Amino acid sequence: MSPARRRTAVPDVAAFERFIRSLGIDPARDPEYAETAERAAELFAARTSSLRESIRSLQTMRYRGREGETVALEGIPVYGLCPHHLVTYFGEARVRYAPRDLLCGAGSLARLVGDLARVPRLQESLTQTIADHLERALKPRSLEVVIRARHLCLELRGVEQRAELVTEARR
Repeated sequence: MSPARRRTAVPDVAAFERFIRSLGIDPARDPEYAETAERAAELFAARTSSLRESIRSLQTMRYRGREGETVALEGIPVYGLCPHHLVTYFGEARVRYAPRDLLCGAGSLARLVGDLARVPRLQESLTQTIADHLERALKPRSLEVVIRARHLCLELRGVEQRAELVTEARR
């Protein structure tokens, strides 16, 4: 986490303790669970931090290239939370755009993807949100955002299949 972002408040640890006990786990009897509530609270605070913090603005600069050229950043790690099950989906994003007047740095693009993924939302919605944010900030000639991710809710319940969901947004 960069110094520019404020520290995220940890959710109610007591709520996580009650949840753990509701599963039939007694941390007093099993020392492996002694710190689980605190650790889970910290994890969920980090993975949902953008619910409580503003999204950092893109660092832009003037584009000096030629019309028709593209900029792409691939392999951006994505760790999201499914809003239906609060279970992780993870994979990679690719952002490709044809600049008009503005560029943004590779780090700025990667941070944007990470910031927007720290809100529990469907992968489809995350893909569209990234594209909308970039379209507003950069006003590119064209834009493509692709996310490929494995969903643990798909793998752990229901069909119990390993597959990648691919979502695309184009502007």
